[in-house]
Amino acid sequence: MNILDAVYNTVRDFPGGANALAPRMGIKSPAVLNSKVNPNTDTHHITLAETSKMIAITNDYRVLHSLNAEHGKVAIDLPKIPEFQDTALTELVLSMGIGSGDVTSIFKEMMTDGRITENEAKDMSEVIHGLHMILAELDAQVHACVQIEKA
Repeated sequence: MNILDAVYNTVRDFPGGANALAPRMGIKSPAVLNSKVNPNTDTHHITLAETSKMIAITNDYRVLHSLNAEHGKVAIDLPKIPEFQDTALTELVLSMGIGSGDVTSIFKEMMTDGRITENEAKDMSEVIHGLHMILAELDAQVHACVQIEKA
């Protein structure tokens, strides 16, 4: 599904459609919202801020997924981390995800010609080593956060 169809269908499929969604989005009238999401209308356009608000209200991620698909990307849910945890742990977990993306990118690049050169293997080793370091630090910080049980 393309982005324009995804926006249109998100509004159309919301219970009550544009009539229910427009006021929640702060758009003056359902007709204006319908015009903004109509792929055949050139005079009105939905903004990124409005689209983001629409996604938040509807919990419908088709627009996000369509945009990602168009660019060869994916969206994933971030882990829900309780507030009591240290932000350093969150940063470590997120950096691990970013590092994993590097593994994927390097692997894709490495395999484009169907063979692995010595330099490509070294590049992959560097990324894997970086992930090992992040995981070791995460392990240490998780253990440091363990609260000693009271006897």
